[in-house]
Amino acid sequence: MLNQMPVLSICVPTYNRRPMLERNVRFHLDAFRRLGIPFEMVIVDDRSTDGTHEYLESLAGVPEISHHRRVKNSGFLSNYAFAMQRARGKYALFLGDDDLLIPEKVLEYLRMLEADPALGMIQAPWMLVNELAGGADMQPFYHIPGPSRFRQGEYQQMLDFILTNHVFPEFLIIRREILDQTISSLGPFIFWAFLFTTRALGKGDVLFLPAPFARVTGVPADGDVQQGKKECMFQWDTYLGGLEYLASHAQISSRLSNAERMNFHERFVQFMLVRKSVALRLLMAFRYWPEAYILYHRMAAYHAAPATKEAFDQICTLAAIVTSLTEASGYSGGPVVVDPLITDEALQLLPDHLKGSVVRQPPFGHAGPRSWLVMHPDFAAQVPPGDGVFQLRHYMAQFA
Repeated sequence: MLNQMPVLSICVPTYNRRPMLERNVRFHLDAFRRLGIPFEMVIVDDRSTDGTHEYLESLAGVPEISHHRRVKNSGFLSNYAFAMQRARGKYALFLGDDDLLIPEKVLEYLRMLEADPALGMIQAPWMLVNELAGGADMQPFYHIPGPSRFRQGEYQQMLDFILTNHVFPEFLIIRREILDQTISSLGPFIFWAFLFTTRALGKGDVLFLPAPFARVTGVPADGDVQQGKKECMFQWDTYLGGLEYLASHAQISSRLSNAERMNFHERFVQFMLVRKSVALRLLMAFRYWPEAYILYHRMAAYHAAPATKEAFDQICTLAAIVTSLTEASGYSGGPVVVDPLITDEALQLLPDHLKGSVVRQPPFGHAGPRSWLVMHPDFAAQVPPGDGVFQLRHYMAQFA
């Protein structure tokens, strides 16, 4: 650990991604040593089982490394807050274990913070990169026309800015004393980035800048589902919670006229329709069919055609197959014998964890009752007494 107080704390929560963490550590130790500023890397291991702990133990003699191991696996957000709260630097930032900073841009933004004590936080979009193309830059996650500064307490102005530019305030450099009053693990119903940024605006100024200071995996080399994509698919509802939290601080319900307030509410709806559209595309791409079915209908409450008829028909069919297979597999605890009328093409679109439960012929040696997913009466007639019969047509009716 450094004896000198660091200027910057790079806070990296990690879980079971040792190769990416090793790349992260090598890159940032080399880059920030060359920049010549005192820095530390605060790495928090969320009880990894892939050798991450042993790797971090091997770094015990590296003065810039401060690592911690959680007493139990706590999940992303708890690990994020735990890492940031351990920062000793004058400024701190969060970084995913597979992300890389743009060191010169970080240094530029640190100088801006140093020169301006009223500035509590800098926000910027992140550059998406394509790992299949050797880490080539794609585009920033969001775009803003130029620097936008919000004075302490200017909640309504920041809300208007976020809605207008479709901003996600996730990548930040924060002054340490602001961090102490801003970041902790939290309960449900709200997306963390909106919560932390709103809190920070109550303690100091917040500046949004258009140039990214971090590169983040947009297209992974290994097909893994990144944390950001998981949030897009499964936490999009919390984005509305974030907007509402910011709006409550802006006091739009009491300060604005009814027409102005309704205008903000309509903008909330439009913001969320965009996020739901992104989530729907991702759910289909990663084969979460029942979830896609529900999201389609939530979107249809506001939008006449969230997807094409062909896409919706596919969602309905595959949601029915996934649900029936899940229940059939749970009944027998083993493979599910599938009707020949269910095509191989459809089965290829199932999630990987279900593909392994599908067989075309009854398994031998399976103790206990077997499960059959049937469509045609002739196939159903083959089912021995005591085995479970799951009628796909019944599930299809549920998802019609």
